Amino acid sequence: MKVRRLREEPGEPEKEEGSSGVNSVDLVLKREDIAGFSSRILRIEPGGHTAFHGHEREHVAVVLRGRCRAETKTDMADVGEGCIVSIPPGEPHRFINPGKERLALVIMNLFLREEPKQEAGEEARPEAP
Repeated sequence: MKVRRLREEPGEPEKEEGSSGVNSVDLVLKREDIAGFSSRILRIEPGGHTAFHGHEREHVAVVLRGRCRAETKTDMADVGEGCIVSIPPGEPHRFINPGKERLALVIMNLFLREEPKQEAGEEARPEAP
């Protein structure tokens, strides 16, 4: 068993262009045997935000502390502690801290399973159980 204290984790400043005041801590440390999932905690300072971005994986964000504004191109939600926000694959989005205290989000990335490529003229076969 390994126990880590979040307050003792320095994390890494988010370097993506367009982000401000964001620090990231990997929850699941680097492993070669896990391909379809990643998880981290984003700590966002008051007035800070992630870059407006999109990707081909589903995001599930859980607000641990503070207030969060989740924005997409067509929607916006202000949520607080204990709320869960799901962003579908391909949906451009960002997370903003509109509050006066540091925001902490657990971010889980769910990667889509790659479908097997079919040869020309081959019919799709259902997967074996």
